[in-house]
Amino acid sequence: MEKKQMEYMQFKERLKEALQEHFLGRGEVYYDKGKKTNDTDKEAVIVRPFRTMVQATIYTEDMYEGYKYTRDFEKCMKEVIRACETVPFVDERYIPKTWESAKGRLHMRVINKNWNKEGLKRMPYREYLDLAIVFYVFIKEERGLMATLPVSRECMKLWGVDVKTLWEASRKNLEEEIFRIETIEAAIENTLAEMKDAEIEEMFHNDMKGMEMEGIGKIYVVTNPCRNYGARAILRKDLLQRLAKEQGGGFYILPCSVHEILILKGNDMVTAENLKSMVYEINHCSGTIEPEECLSDSVYYYNKDKDRVEVAA
Repeated sequence: MEKKQMEYMQFKERLKEALQEHFLGRGEVYYDKGKKTNDTDKEAVIVRPFRTMVQATIYTEDMYEGYKYTRDFEKCMKEVIRACETVPFVDERYIPKTWESAKGRLHMRVINKNWNKEGLKRMPYREYLDLAIVFYVFIKEERGLMATLPVSRECMKLWGVDVKTLWEASRKNLEEEIFRIETIEAAIENTLAEMKDAEIEEMFHNDMKGMEMEGIGKIYVVTNPCRNYGARAILRKDLLQRLAKEQGGGFYILPCSVHEILILKGNDMVTAENLKSMVYEINHCSGTIEPEECLSDSVYYYNKDKDRVEVAA
């Protein structure tokens, strides 16, 4: 562990030099802007091995945040190299060339339609309320890292399918996916337990007491086990029906991020407009959600009688 913390620009240069040395003769290393969700650009170091089109994209700001926490550059480099040498360097034979080989591994993600206008020009998608459903193919998972292939219009042409076929196949796979439902207190306490930070844990408990005094009531977090694009749970009708039965009626759905949604039963003290203000504050003012991970500023409502999700505000 280093005694003196490097500044960001110094960290960037040292990271690039270390990667160039490690991949000397096997690939090129350079800086570029990485395209993220919500049409955002993020600075990244690209590692592209020779004789393949597959590349590793390492977002330097994210890596720097991890480095600041540990001040251990060598540990940071080991994680970067592990990421480069496992998932991103997938042999191209793993990329499906036929629809038969792709459809069983097809999954969907829910993103904001208006915030992704540039990205959606290159991707087939299905509209859902003010959101867009895009498609990905699972390629490989190794040592906790996952490789996926975004379905482009070229992929759709290669497979000879249309958007409706993509939707039906991914919806079938979605029905088999496991989702976790837990109170927001339990979800955050589990995260804090992993962080092992007593001061932050005490702040959280104080915040929870404040929320109870305001009469907000129970809030539930819904996501998948890997907490990766779990907001697609909003498309699981059976899950929403079960939640409505347990809560005795319809409920609000707050788009916490592309990775999870929050479930909240309405009452006299909770209105859609109040919740919309809270969602906007979290997305744009709190600093807790990265710009590329925001899902929507809208508030949704599951109407139990009509068995459908609606935009509430």
